[in-house]
Parts: sequence; C-alpha cells; structure tokens
Amino acid sequence: MWFSNLICYRFKQDVSYTQEDFDKALEQDLFRPCTGQELSTFGWTKAFGKHGETLSHFSQKSILVCAKREEKVLPASVINELVAEKIDLIEAEENRPVKKKEKDELKENILHALLPQAFKKSSLQFAFIDQENGWVVVNSGSFNKAEELLALLRKSLGTLPVVPAFANYDLDVFLTDWLTNFSTPEGFAIGSDAELEEADDSGAQVKLKGHDLSCDEVKSHLESGKRVTKLALDWQERVKFMLQNDGSIKRLSYSETLKEENADIPKEDMAVKLDADFILSSEEIKQLLEELTLGLGDSDDLAKPEL
Repeated sequence: MWFSNLICYRFKQDVSYTQEDFDKALEQDLFRPCTGQELSTFGWTKAFGKHGETLSHFSQKSILVCAKREEKVLPASVINELVAEKIDLIEAEENRPVKKKEKDELKENILHALLPQAFKKSSLQFAFIDQENGWVVVNSGSFNKAEELLALLRKSLGTLPVVPAFANYDLDVFLTDWLTNFSTPEGFAIGSDAELEEADDSGAQVKLKGHDLSCDEVKSHLESGKRVTKLALDWQERVKFMLQNDGSIKRLSYSETLKEENADIPKEDMAVKLDADFILSSEEIKQLLEELTLGLGDSDDLAKPEL
C-alpha cells in the first residue's frame, strides 16, 4: 500500500461516503476478464485482493480502491508481418497493387481473427479518497491513466466533483525560485536531482542526477534563463520525491524508519499489515500534500514568488 507516484485532485465540495453505499456503487462496474473481440476491460476489484473481502477499504476517514485492467497482447510486428504476407499474395495472384483502404481492412480482419487467441496481461491501479481534507490521490505517473480511474469512479458513483489539485499553480515558477534561492517552504529540502529547460521554443533540457544543485554550474544555467521543470525534494527526512511542473509527484521513497513502524506485524496477519501500511502511507501523503499546498500559498490568488 505504499504509493510511489501521485496524481492528485481536490474535491470542490465536502463529501461523505458510507462503505455499504460506496461498495454498492462500485459493484455496478466490477472487473471482468476480456471475452471474444474485446481488446481490454477495466473495472473494480477488491482493495486488498485475496487478503480482503470488500471492494473498498475504509480506514481513518480514507477510502482505498483498486481498479483492474486486462488487455490482450498482440505484437504489432506479428500483425504487420501477416498483413504483408496477405498483401504479397493478393498482388501476386491478382496482379494489382493493394491500396491503403484495402490494407487497413486486411489489418482489421487479421486483428479480429487473432484476438481470441491473444495473450492477456493485467495491471492494478490504486487510489484513495481523503474524506476529511478532500483529496483524491491516484497511484500513477500518468495523467491519462489517472483520468481513466476517475472516469470509472465517476461512472460508479454518478458524480465526482474534483479538479486537478495543482492546476492553478505555475509550478515551474515556484521550482525555479526555490532552486535559484536554494530555499524551500518549511519542512522541505532540495535534493540532488533536477531537470531544467530553456524558456524558448527550442526545448533544450539539462538533466541533473545525484548532483550538488547549489553549485556554480547550476546557477549559470538558471542565470541564462532556464526554468526548472522537475525538482527532487525531501520532506521532513521521511519522504523523498520529485515534484514536476505538471503537478505530478513521482519517485516517492519512504524512510526506513517510517517503513519499519509496521515491521513487527506478522506476515500471517496480512490483512492487518495491509491496513496498517495503508494508514501509515496515506497519512504521510495527506500531511505532505497539506504542507506542500500551504507552502505554495492560496491557489485562488494564484500566488507566485518573484524571481
């Protein structure tokens, strides 16, 4: 239950769910395996997998959910090879070129013929709802995948009044200011990784990993007008992460001290351990997000630091 990448949203109004009603809503969109000509399926599965009994897990005013995706795997190289063979056969037998529209139809027919025999792969997508502070946090590094989960949740619940949490912040201005002055909001410290980008349309990038970000080399990049698009931060010496200017939070790593807090729970009590880990990680994330938001200021005022 240790989230490693965060795409965050905020509710536009107070919410309050009960587990009975919430699970009943999720049951409308249960996961089911792909059948026939389906390329993929997406639906809810038990939050704790084989160690749980319910679709959602309510704990400490937070709700954990898990969506499962199954996809059929058809390598493009295999499809293209079969299409090419079919085209060669037609051109040889009928002595005519095969046009684009016919090629597309051949590809579509071959795809449908192979679908029932295709291998399947599955993946899990976790998210939690913080009913107390109004957060929805998806464990994903992709906004597209996060939006897919939100769309499913909105379909199940009937409504989901949320907005991207950091959409109103010009984050690269904040990140550039923090690195330029080597100063961060209270509780945060600058790490050793960053990415900088030219402010013009050239898109030239500088990627720094395991670097002393206070050195003259970095200062010269900043003085030349480059903006910071990604910056590694350390929060309270408990959680390290990369904050990106699109509002995503990636590469979360938790201190050993934090992770060891539940180390004494025996593996035989896996449901208990999963619950304890979820409480521990979600409470850390909630506090991290609250302090990060506080450090950025009121988004309604679009507060920005002066460079």
